[in-house]
Amino acid sequence: MQSLWRLFFHLLFVGLFSLNFSSNGFAQSQQEVSNYEIVVLGLKIGKLKASKTAGLDTIQYSVESEVKFWFFGDVELQFLTRSSFKQGMVSRTYSHSKTNRGNFVSKVNWKDNAYQVNANSYKYTNKKAVSGPLSWCSSKLFFQEPTGQEIFISEVYGVTAPIRKTGPGEYTVSVEGNTNRYYYRQGKLVKIVVDNPIKNYQVRLAN
Repeated sequence: MQSLWRLFFHLLFVGLFSLNFSSNGFAQSQQEVSNYEIVVLGLKIGKLKASKTAGLDTIQYSVESEVKFWFFGDVELQFLTRSSFKQGMVSRTYSHSKTNRGNFVSKVNWKDNAYQVNANSYKYTNKKAVSGPLSWCSSKLFFQEPTGQEIFISEVYGVTAPIRKTGPGEYTVSVEGNTNRYYYRQGKLVKIVVDNPIKNYQVRLAN
């Protein structure tokens, strides 16, 4: 049972987003940080920190999250993704998840007029190149409200999907069977709801 819960939360994290980048080359002239709570069944079980570091023509987004709770034993999951943008376009991404089913790493790199993909997750691999350039991914959504007409690339799966506006300040992205709903207030991301057949999972802006 404990392993099933670990797998469940791992899949939720992978759905949400849908390491080890050097900070050299980033003129850390501007940095933004936002903190969120991870909530299931109304209970806070983890935390998420999103950061944005902007240089002259380069931006790096970083999102790291951790879930820890007790369910007939300690359950702990960690997830980290970092995305680099150059002149407004995605140049590379790297995501890492640590679970009881192993560690999984996915990479997306811009090269030769396409994104070279090496994506690995639980029971999932993808090495199909993606045309570009593209200007949106999951980590950017923490700091900028879209219009609902953008194309999104998943740092975990290395595939693209449209961002659809479904209401005032509400946007939906579906990737590989995972549907995320993003809610903004005055341009600020305040909540993400991940639809799941078992139970919805939420990321809420911390007070």
